Amino acid sequence: MLRRRLTLKGCGIPTSIWARLFIAVALLEVFAIICIEGYVIKRTVDIYKNGTESQWGFGLQNDSNKMTITQESFIVYDVIFIVAQLFLLMLCWEAVAHKNTIQIIAATLFNVMCLVYSLIQYTTFYIHPSTSAGIFQKDNDMRILLITTMVVYSLCSVAFAVLTWELYQMFGWKTYKKLGANLALRRAYKWHQILLTLLKLDIFFFIAYSVQLATLVLRVSDPETWVQIGVVIPGSVVFLVLSFWALKVEKKRLMIVVIGCLGCSPAYFIYKLVRMNVGIDKNNDPYLDTRKYLTFFVVVTLALVLVTVYVSVQCYRNFGIGLKEAIADYDACKAQLKANRAMLNNTSGRNSMTESRYEYTDVHERFVLD
Repeated sequence: MLRRRLTLKGCGIPTSIWARLFIAVALLEVFAIICIEGYVIKRTVDIYKNGTESQWGFGLQNDSNKMTITQESFIVYDVIFIVAQLFLLMLCWEAVAHKNTIQIIAATLFNVMCLVYSLIQYTTFYIHPSTSAGIFQKDNDMRILLITTMVVYSLCSVAFAVLTWELYQMFGWKTYKKLGANLALRRAYKWHQILLTLLKLDIFFFIAYSVQLATLVLRVSDPETWVQIGVVIPGSVVFLVLSFWALKVEKKRLMIVVIGCLGCSPAYFIYKLVRMNVGIDKNNDPYLDTRKYLTFFVVVTLALVLVTVYVSVQCYRNFGIGLKEAIADYDACKAQLKANRAMLNNTSGRNSMTESRYEYTDVHERFVLD
C-alpha cells in the first residue's frame, strides 16, 4: 500500500500561488500574534504579581472597594486576540479550500476588525488610559508589544486585501455556477453562502461579548453572572447551531423562530449600549475599564445581527425552490468522483497515478463549470 503524504492540496488548498499565499499570511499572522499576546500576558502577570487578590482570585483592588482593578481584564482581552486568530485561520482555510469568495472577503474584514480592536487596546493603555491601565504607563516593553500588534495587523490587512482581490479575480463566482444554469438557484445559493458566513461570525462575537460581560463586569455574587455563563453563552451556541440546521434542511417553522429571535435581539444590544454609556455613576462605574471594548463588540454584533436577519429572510423566501436537492446532488456527485479518483490512485503506478490525478482534476473542473 502506498503511503499518502500530507500536502496542502490533500488538505483542500488549491495549487494556485495566490491561494497558498493567502493561507501563508494567515499562518504567519497567527504565529506572530500568539507569540506577542503570550508575552503580553506574561508581562501583565509580572506587573500585577504583588497585587491584592480580586473577586476572581487575582488582581488589585482600590481602597474604597467600589471598583475592582484586575489583571484578568487585560488577560481576557489578550486571550480574545488569540482565539480570534485561530478563528480567522479557520475562516481562511475553509474559504480557500471551497473557493468561497464571500468567506474570503469576510475573513479580510474580520482581520480589519482585529486591527480596530488592537487600536482600542492601545488607546486604553496609553492615549486615554483607564484607572487600571495606568499601571502600564511606564512599561515601555508593553508599549512596544502593543505597537507591534497594530503593525502586524495593519500589514496583514493590506496583504489580505491584495490577495482577496486576486482570489476574487481567479475564483470569481464560479462556485455558484456549479448548480447548473438555473439563475434562481445560483442567486439562492449566494444568499445561502452569505448566511452561513454570517452565522459563523455571529457565533464568535456572541460568545466573545458574553465572556467579557460575565468575567469583567458582573460580579461572582451577582446571579446574572451565572445566568450569563450557564444559560446565555451555551444557549447562544445551541441557537446558532439550530440556525445552521434550519438553513441546511430548509425547516421553515424553525427558520421563522430564528428570524424572530434574531429580530428581537437588537433591542437588547441597544439597551446594553445605552446602559454602558448613559447615566453611569462615576464613583461606582462597573464599565470603567471595559466600556470601549464592550461598546465595540456590541456595535459589531448589533450590525451583524441586523444583516443576518435580512439575509435570513432572503434565504427563507428561497426555501422549496430546489436548492437543498441541488446541493445534495452535487455533494453526492462530488463524493462519487472522489471515490473514483481514490480507486484509480490505488490501482495505478506512481507515474500513471500522477497523470490520472491531474487529468481527473481537469475533467472535474470542467464538470463543475458546465
